[in-house]
Amino acid sequence: MKFEGNLCYCSPAHGGWGIIRVAAMIPESYLLFVCPAACFRHGALGAIQHGYKNRISYLYISQEDIVEGYDALIEEGIDELLKRTKEHIRLLFVYVSCLDDFIGTDLDAVLEKAGRKYPEVVFRPGHMNPIASSTKLPPAVTTFDSMLAALPVHEKTDENVSLYGNFVGIPEDNELIKVLNNAGKKVRQISNCGSFDEYREMSLSEYGIILKPLAAMGVSNLEKKTGAVHVTMYASYDIDTVKNDYSGIEKMLGISIIPEIGSAEEAARSAIEKAKEAVGDLPVYVSDSATIFPCRLALTLLRYGFNVKRIYAVDLVNPDQDAIKALQENYPEVEIIQADHPKMNIREKNESYALSIGEEAAYLSNSRFVADISADEGMLGFQGIKILMDTLAESVKEKADIRKLIEEYGGIV
Repeated sequence: MKFEGNLCYCSPAHGGWGIIRVAAMIPESYLLFVCPAACFRHGALGAIQHGYKNRISYLYISQEDIVEGYDALIEEGIDELLKRTKEHIRLLFVYVSCLDDFIGTDLDAVLEKAGRKYPEVVFRPGHMNPIASSTKLPPAVTTFDSMLAALPVHEKTDENVSLYGNFVGIPEDNELIKVLNNAGKKVRQISNCGSFDEYREMSLSEYGIILKPLAAMGVSNLEKKTGAVHVTMYASYDIDTVKNDYSGIEKMLGISIIPEIGSAEEAARSAIEKAKEAVGDLPVYVSDSATIFPCRLALTLLRYGFNVKRIYAVDLVNPDQDAIKALQENYPEVEIIQADHPKMNIREKNESYALSIGEEAAYLSNSRFVADISADEGMLGFQGIKILMDTLAESVKEKADIRKLIEEYGGIV
Protein backbone atom coordinates (compact mmCIF):
# COMPACT_ATOMS: atom_id res chain seq x y z
CA MET A 1 0.00 0.00 0.00
CA LYS A 2 1.27 3.49 -0.89
CA PHE A 3 0.03 7.03 -0.36
CA GLU A 4 -0.53 9.58 -3.11
CA GLY A 5 2.34 11.84 -4.08
CA ASN A 6 0.72 15.26 -3.74
CA LEU A 7 1.30 18.74 -2.52
CA CYS A 8 1.54 18.16 1.23
CA TYR A 9 -0.38 19.66 4.12
CA CYS A 10 1.65 20.25 7.28
CA SER A 11 -0.59 20.42 10.32
CA PRO A 12 0.26 22.48 13.42
CA ALA A 13 0.81 19.19 15.23
CA HIS A 14 3.49 18.02 12.79
CA GLY A 15 6.37 18.55 15.16
CA GLY A 16 9.07 16.57 16.87
CA TRP A 17 12.61 15.72 15.85
CA GLY A 18 14.23 17.17 12.76
CA ILE A 19 17.88 17.42 11.76
CA ILE A 20 18.67 20.34 14.08
CA ARG A 21 17.51 18.62 17.24
CA VAL A 22 19.14 15.34 16.20
CA ALA A 23 22.55 16.84 15.38
CA ALA A 24 22.46 19.13 18.41
CA MET A 25 22.26 16.10 20.71
CA ILE A 26 26.06 15.95 20.47
CA PRO A 27 27.57 18.12 23.22
CA GLU A 28 29.74 21.04 22.07
CA SER A 29 28.41 20.77 18.52
CA TYR A 30 27.31 23.70 16.35
CA LEU A 31 25.39 23.96 13.08
CA LEU A 32 26.07 26.33 10.18
CA PHE A 33 23.43 26.42 7.45
CA VAL A 34 24.42 27.71 4.01
CA CYS A 35 21.23 28.68 2.18
CA PRO A 36 19.17 31.49 0.61
CA ALA A 37 17.74 33.98 3.11
CA ALA A 38 14.16 32.70 2.95
CA CYS A 39 15.13 29.05 3.08
CA PHE A 40 15.15 28.33 6.78
CA ARG A 41 12.71 30.66 8.51
CA HIS A 42 10.74 27.72 9.88
CA GLY A 43 13.92 26.11 11.17
CA ALA A 44 15.10 29.32 12.79
CA LEU A 45 11.80 29.81 14.62
CA GLY A 46 11.76 26.18 15.67
CA ALA A 47 15.33 26.43 16.95
CA ILE A 48 14.32 29.34 19.17
CA GLN A 49 11.30 27.39 20.39
CA HIS A 50 13.39 24.36 21.33
CA GLY A 51 16.28 26.31 22.85
CA TYR A 52 18.94 25.89 20.14
CA LYS A 53 19.18 29.56 19.13
CA ASN A 54 22.78 29.91 20.34
CA ARG A 55 24.00 26.80 18.54
CA ILE A 56 22.99 27.68 14.99
CA SER A 57 24.18 30.25 12.47
CA TYR A 58 23.16 31.00 8.90
CA LEU A 59 25.33 31.94 5.95
CA TYR A 60 22.98 33.42 3.36
CA ILE A 61 23.81 33.10 -0.30
CA SER A 62 22.69 35.39 -3.11
CA GLN A 63 21.58 34.66 -6.67
CA GLU A 64 25.07 35.59 -7.83
CA ASP A 65 26.58 33.05 -5.41
CA ILE A 66 24.27 30.36 -6.77
CA VAL A 67 25.36 31.11 -10.34
CA GLU A 68 29.08 31.46 -9.62
CA GLY A 69 29.45 28.84 -6.85
CA TYR A 70 30.15 29.51 -3.20
CA ASP A 71 32.92 27.17 -2.04
CA ALA A 72 35.11 30.13 -1.09
CA LEU A 73 32.16 31.83 0.62
CA ILE A 74 31.71 28.81 2.89
CA GLU A 75 35.38 28.98 3.86
CA GLU A 76 35.00 32.66 4.70
CA GLY A 77 31.83 31.93 6.65
CA ILE A 78 33.56 29.28 8.75
CA ASP A 79 36.40 31.72 9.49
CA GLU A 80 33.96 34.43 10.58
CA LEU A 81 31.87 32.06 12.68
CA LEU A 82 34.82 30.60 14.59
CA LYS A 83 36.21 34.08 15.10
CA ARG A 84 32.98 35.65 16.38
CA THR A 85 31.14 32.96 18.28
CA LYS A 86 31.37 32.68 22.05
CA GLU A 87 30.39 29.02 21.94
CA HIS A 88 33.08 26.39 22.51
CA ILE A 89 32.79 24.42 19.27
CA ARG A 90 34.32 20.94 19.07
CA LEU A 91 32.15 19.68 16.21
CA LEU A 92 30.85 21.90 13.42
CA PHE A 93 28.17 20.64 11.04
CA VAL A 94 28.03 22.61 7.79
CA TYR A 95 24.71 22.11 6.00
CA VAL A 96 23.95 23.05 2.41
CA SER A 97 20.35 23.33 1.23
CA CYS A 98 18.45 21.30 -1.36
CA LEU A 99 19.43 23.58 -4.23
CA ASP A 100 23.00 22.39 -3.74
CA ASP A 101 21.92 18.97 -4.98
CA PHE A 102 21.82 20.65 -8.41
CA ILE A 103 24.86 22.89 -7.95
CA GLY A 104 27.23 20.28 -6.52
CA THR A 105 29.43 22.16 -4.08
CA ASP A 106 32.47 20.05 -3.15
CA LEU A 107 31.62 20.31 0.53
CA ASP A 108 33.95 17.49 1.56
CA ALA A 109 36.92 19.30 0.04
CA VAL A 110 35.92 22.60 1.67
CA LEU A 111 35.67 20.96 5.10
CA GLU A 112 38.89 19.02 4.65
CA LYS A 113 40.65 22.34 4.07
CA ALA A 114 38.92 23.85 7.12
CA GLY A 115 40.02 20.87 9.20
CA ARG A 116 43.66 21.54 8.36
CA LYS A 117 43.21 25.18 9.33
CA TYR A 118 41.35 24.42 12.58
CA PRO A 119 42.64 21.01 13.77
CA GLU A 120 40.92 21.39 17.15
CA VAL A 121 37.50 21.29 15.46
CA VAL A 122 35.87 18.27 13.80
CA PHE A 123 33.98 19.28 10.63
CA ARG A 124 31.10 17.22 9.25
CA PRO A 125 28.97 17.86 6.13
CA GLY A 126 25.18 17.87 6.10
CA HIS A 127 22.41 18.21 3.53
CA MET A 128 19.19 20.00 4.41
CA ASN A 129 17.18 18.63 1.50
CA PRO A 130 13.53 17.89 2.37
CA ILE A 131 13.04 16.80 -1.24
CA ALA A 132 14.95 13.64 -0.30
CA SER A 133 12.55 12.76 2.51
CA SER A 134 10.80 10.11 0.42
CA THR A 135 14.04 8.54 -0.82
CA LYS A 136 16.27 5.89 0.77
CA LEU A 137 18.55 8.66 2.07
CA PRO A 138 16.35 11.23 3.86
CA PRO A 139 18.01 14.05 5.85
CA ALA A 140 17.60 12.24 9.20
CA VAL A 141 19.51 9.21 7.90
CA THR A 142 22.36 11.19 6.33
CA THR A 143 22.57 13.43 9.41
CA PHE A 144 22.92 10.45 11.74
CA ASP A 145 25.54 8.95 9.43
CA SER A 146 27.47 12.22 9.58
CA MET A 147 27.15 12.25 13.37
CA LEU A 148 28.58 8.74 13.71
CA ALA A 149 31.34 9.53 11.21
CA ALA A 150 32.65 11.97 13.84
CA LEU A 151 33.41 9.04 16.14
CA PRO A 152 37.05 7.95 16.10
CA VAL A 153 38.67 4.54 15.78
CA HIS A 154 40.19 3.68 19.16
CA GLU A 155 43.26 1.50 19.55
CA LYS A 156 41.18 -1.05 21.44
CA THR A 157 37.45 -1.51 22.04
CA ASP A 158 35.89 -2.64 25.30
CA GLU A 159 33.10 -5.15 25.97
CA ASN A 160 30.46 -2.51 26.67
CA VAL A 161 27.32 -1.63 24.72
CA SER A 162 26.33 1.55 22.87
CA LEU A 163 22.73 2.40 21.97
CA TYR A 164 22.22 4.17 18.65
CA GLY A 165 19.26 6.07 17.22
CA ASN A 166 17.31 7.00 20.35
CA PHE A 167 16.56 10.69 20.84
CA VAL A 168 15.71 10.40 24.52
CA GLY A 169 17.70 8.26 26.92
CA ILE A 170 16.44 4.83 27.87
CA PRO A 171 15.79 5.02 31.65
CA GLU A 172 18.32 3.45 33.99
CA ASP A 173 15.57 1.28 35.51
CA ASN A 174 14.77 -0.31 32.13
CA GLU A 175 15.11 -4.10 32.36
CA LEU A 176 17.75 -4.26 29.60
CA ILE A 177 19.90 -1.54 31.16
CA LYS A 178 19.72 -3.25 34.55
CA VAL A 179 20.62 -6.68 33.16
CA LEU A 180 23.59 -5.29 31.23
CA ASN A 181 24.81 -3.32 34.23
CA ASN A 182 24.50 -6.39 36.44
CA ALA A 183 26.61 -8.27 33.89
CA GLY A 184 29.32 -5.62 34.30
CA LYS A 185 28.64 -3.85 31.02
CA LYS A 186 28.45 -0.09 30.74
CA VAL A 187 25.65 1.17 28.51
CA ARG A 188 26.58 4.21 26.46
CA GLN A 189 23.94 6.43 24.88
CA ILE A 190 24.20 9.92 23.49
CA SER A 191 21.76 11.38 26.03
CA ASN A 192 24.22 10.57 28.83
CA CYS A 193 27.16 12.33 27.17
CA GLY A 194 28.07 15.55 28.93
CA SER A 195 30.93 16.51 26.61
CA PHE A 196 32.19 15.87 23.11
CA ASP A 197 34.95 13.68 24.52
CA GLU A 198 32.32 11.50 26.20
CA TYR A 199 30.46 11.28 22.92
CA ARG A 200 33.63 10.06 21.20
CA GLU A 201 33.69 7.15 23.65
CA MET A 202 30.56 5.73 21.99
CA SER A 203 32.81 3.97 19.47
CA LEU A 204 34.77 2.31 22.29
CA SER A 205 31.97 -0.23 22.65
CA GLU A 206 32.45 -3.57 20.95
CA TYR A 207 28.68 -4.03 20.78
CA GLY A 208 25.88 -1.84 19.51
CA ILE A 209 22.09 -1.93 19.59
CA ILE A 210 20.23 0.05 16.92
CA LEU A 211 17.00 1.45 18.35
CA LYS A 212 15.73 3.31 15.26
CA PRO A 213 16.05 2.59 11.53
CA LEU A 214 17.54 6.02 10.86
CA ALA A 215 20.76 4.89 12.59
CA ALA A 216 21.26 1.72 10.53
CA MET A 217 23.38 3.21 7.74
CA GLY A 218 25.57 5.20 10.12
CA VAL A 219 26.19 2.21 12.38
CA SER A 220 27.01 0.02 9.39
CA ASN A 221 29.58 2.56 8.19
CA LEU A 222 30.96 2.94 11.72
CA GLU A 223 31.41 -0.82 12.03
CA LYS A 224 33.47 -0.90 8.84
CA LYS A 225 35.94 1.34 10.69
CA THR A 226 35.85 -0.18 14.18
CA GLY A 227 34.95 -3.84 13.62
CA ALA A 228 32.17 -3.67 16.22
CA VAL A 229 29.00 -5.75 15.90
CA HIS A 230 25.36 -4.84 16.42
CA VAL A 231 21.77 -6.06 16.54
CA THR A 232 18.53 -4.13 16.07
CA MET A 233 15.86 -3.63 18.71
CA TYR A 234 13.29 -1.17 17.41
CA ALA A 235 10.55 -0.03 19.75
CA SER A 236 7.81 -2.65 19.74
CA TYR A 237 4.74 -3.08 21.92
CA ASP A 238 4.27 -6.74 21.08
CA ILE A 239 5.33 -9.18 23.81
CA ASP A 240 6.63 -11.85 21.43
CA THR A 241 8.61 -9.34 19.34
CA VAL A 242 10.35 -8.03 22.45
CA LYS A 243 11.25 -11.58 23.50
CA ASN A 244 12.66 -12.29 20.04
CA ASP A 245 14.75 -9.11 20.15
CA TYR A 246 16.16 -10.10 23.53
CA SER A 247 17.13 -13.49 22.08
CA GLY A 248 19.17 -11.67 19.45
CA ILE A 249 20.94 -9.60 22.10
CA GLU A 250 21.66 -12.75 24.12
CA LYS A 251 23.33 -14.35 21.09
CA MET A 252 25.41 -11.26 20.38
CA LEU A 253 26.63 -10.79 23.95
CA GLY A 254 26.74 -14.41 25.06
CA ILE A 255 24.86 -13.67 28.27
CA SER A 256 21.45 -14.61 29.66
CA ILE A 257 18.77 -11.91 29.54
CA ILE A 258 15.29 -13.40 29.20
CA PRO A 259 15.30 -15.41 32.47
CA GLU A 260 16.40 -12.27 34.31
CA ILE A 261 13.51 -10.08 33.18
CA GLY A 262 10.47 -12.20 33.93
CA SER A 263 9.11 -9.62 36.36
CA ALA A 264 9.28 -6.92 33.66
CA GLU A 265 7.26 -9.11 31.30
CA GLU A 266 4.64 -9.76 33.98
CA ALA A 267 4.42 -6.02 34.72
CA ALA A 268 3.83 -5.37 31.00
CA ARG A 269 1.10 -8.01 30.78
CA SER A 270 -0.59 -6.60 33.88
CA ALA A 271 -0.44 -3.07 32.43
CA ILE A 272 -2.09 -4.29 29.21
CA GLU A 273 -5.06 -5.73 31.13
CA LYS A 274 -5.46 -2.55 33.19
CA ALA A 275 -5.30 -0.35 30.09
CA LYS A 276 -7.92 -2.48 28.30
CA GLU A 277 -10.22 -2.13 31.30
CA ALA A 278 -9.71 1.64 31.46
CA VAL A 279 -10.09 2.31 27.73
CA GLY A 280 -12.89 -0.18 27.12
CA ASP A 281 -14.54 0.07 23.70
CA LEU A 282 -13.42 3.67 23.14
CA PRO A 283 -12.28 4.17 19.52
CA VAL A 284 -8.50 4.43 19.29
CA TYR A 285 -6.57 6.40 16.66
CA VAL A 286 -2.85 5.77 16.13
CA SER A 287 -0.44 8.39 14.76
CA ASP A 288 3.05 8.06 13.34
CA SER A 289 3.97 11.09 15.42
CA ALA A 290 3.81 8.69 18.38
CA THR A 291 5.65 5.71 16.89
CA ILE A 292 7.79 4.99 13.87
CA PHE A 293 5.70 1.91 13.00
CA PRO A 294 2.06 3.01 13.50
CA CYS A 295 0.57 0.06 11.60
CA ARG A 296 2.49 -2.43 13.73
CA LEU A 297 1.28 -0.68 16.86
CA ALA A 298 -2.32 -0.65 15.61
CA LEU A 299 -2.16 -4.37 14.81
CA THR A 300 -0.68 -5.13 18.23
CA LEU A 301 -3.38 -3.14 20.01
CA LEU A 302 -6.11 -4.87 18.02
CA ARG A 303 -4.72 -8.26 18.99
CA TYR A 304 -4.69 -7.15 22.63
CA GLY A 305 -8.39 -6.28 22.29
CA PHE A 306 -8.38 -2.49 21.81
CA ASN A 307 -10.88 -0.88 19.43
CA VAL A 308 -8.47 0.67 16.91
CA LYS A 309 -10.37 2.54 14.18
CA ARG A 310 -7.85 4.77 12.40
CA ILE A 311 -4.17 5.16 11.61
CA TYR A 312 -2.77 8.58 10.67
CA ALA A 313 0.60 8.50 8.89
CA VAL A 314 2.64 10.80 6.68
CA ASP A 315 4.41 7.86 5.07
CA LEU A 316 4.00 4.08 5.06
CA VAL A 317 7.50 2.75 5.70
CA ASN A 318 8.56 -0.63 4.36
CA PRO A 319 8.82 -2.37 7.76
CA ASP A 320 5.13 -1.57 8.28
CA GLN A 321 3.97 -3.26 5.05
CA ASP A 322 3.50 -6.71 6.62
CA ALA A 323 1.34 -5.13 9.32
CA ILE A 324 -0.66 -3.27 6.66
CA LYS A 325 -1.32 -6.55 4.87
CA ALA A 326 -2.44 -8.18 8.12
CA LEU A 327 -4.73 -5.23 8.86
CA GLN A 328 -6.32 -5.38 5.42
CA GLU A 329 -6.92 -9.13 5.71
CA ASN A 330 -8.10 -9.32 9.32
CA TYR A 331 -9.28 -5.81 10.24
CA PRO A 332 -10.48 -4.22 6.96
CA GLU A 333 -12.61 -1.70 8.88
CA VAL A 334 -9.49 0.11 10.13
CA GLU A 335 -8.87 3.31 8.13
CA ILE A 336 -5.32 4.23 7.10
CA ILE A 337 -5.31 7.98 6.53
CA GLN A 338 -2.61 10.06 4.82
CA ALA A 339 -1.95 12.73 7.44
CA ASP A 340 -0.31 15.19 5.04
CA HIS A 341 -2.89 14.91 2.24
CA PRO A 342 -4.07 18.38 1.10
CA LYS A 343 -7.64 17.53 2.12
CA MET A 344 -6.50 17.17 5.74
CA ASN A 345 -6.26 20.97 6.04
CA ILE A 346 -9.96 20.91 6.94
CA ARG A 347 -9.87 19.62 10.47
CA GLU A 348 -12.81 17.85 12.05
CA LYS A 349 -14.83 20.55 13.84
CA ASN A 350 -16.81 18.33 16.16
CA GLU A 351 -14.98 16.65 18.99
CA SER A 352 -14.36 12.94 18.46
CA TYR A 353 -15.14 10.88 21.52
CA ALA A 354 -11.99 8.85 20.96
CA LEU A 355 -8.47 8.27 22.25
CA SER A 356 -5.61 9.37 20.00
CA ILE A 357 -2.08 8.08 20.46
CA GLY A 358 0.09 10.99 19.35
CA GLU A 359 -0.53 14.69 18.84
CA GLU A 360 -1.05 14.68 15.06
CA ALA A 361 -3.90 12.15 15.19
CA ALA A 362 -5.35 14.12 18.10
CA TYR A 363 -5.31 17.39 16.16
CA LEU A 364 -6.66 16.03 12.88
CA SER A 365 -9.46 14.05 14.53
CA ASN A 366 -10.17 16.57 17.33
CA SER A 367 -10.01 13.75 19.87
CA ARG A 368 -11.28 14.17 23.39
CA PHE A 369 -8.50 12.04 24.88
CA VAL A 370 -4.81 12.01 23.95
CA ALA A 371 -1.99 9.65 24.92
CA ASP A 372 1.03 11.96 24.92
CA ILE A 373 3.58 9.68 23.24
CA SER A 374 6.20 11.03 20.84
CA ALA A 375 8.49 9.09 18.47
CA ASP A 376 8.78 6.13 20.87
CA GLU A 377 10.93 8.39 23.03
CA GLY A 378 12.39 6.54 26.02
CA MET A 379 10.47 3.37 25.13
CA LEU A 380 12.21 0.01 25.00
CA GLY A 381 11.35 -3.58 25.79
CA PHE A 382 8.76 -4.61 28.33
CA GLN A 383 9.15 -1.31 30.14
CA GLY A 384 8.16 0.47 26.92
CA ILE A 385 4.98 -1.61 26.72
CA LYS A 386 4.16 -0.79 30.33
CA ILE A 387 4.77 2.94 29.81
CA LEU A 388 2.47 2.98 26.78
CA MET A 389 -0.28 1.06 28.56
CA ASP A 390 -0.04 3.20 31.70
CA THR A 391 -0.27 6.29 29.48
CA LEU A 392 -3.38 4.97 27.72
CA ALA A 393 -5.07 4.22 31.04
CA GLU A 394 -4.20 7.63 32.46
CA SER A 395 -5.17 9.61 29.34
CA VAL A 396 -8.85 8.63 29.42
CA LYS A 397 -9.35 10.12 32.88
CA GLU A 398 -9.81 13.69 31.62
CA LYS A 399 -10.25 15.71 28.45
CA ALA A 400 -6.97 16.67 26.81
CA ASP A 401 -5.87 20.22 26.05
CA ILE A 402 -4.69 19.67 22.47
CA ARG A 403 -3.40 23.21 22.03
CA LYS A 404 -1.21 22.90 25.12
CA LEU A 405 0.10 19.50 24.04
CA ILE A 406 1.01 20.82 20.59
CA GLU A 407 2.83 23.79 22.09
CA GLU A 408 4.80 21.50 24.37
CA TYR A 409 5.47 19.09 21.50
CA GLY A 410 6.90 21.95 19.45
CA GLY A 411 7.40 22.40 15.73
CA ILE A 412 9.67 20.01 13.88
CA VAL A 413 13.21 21.32 13.70
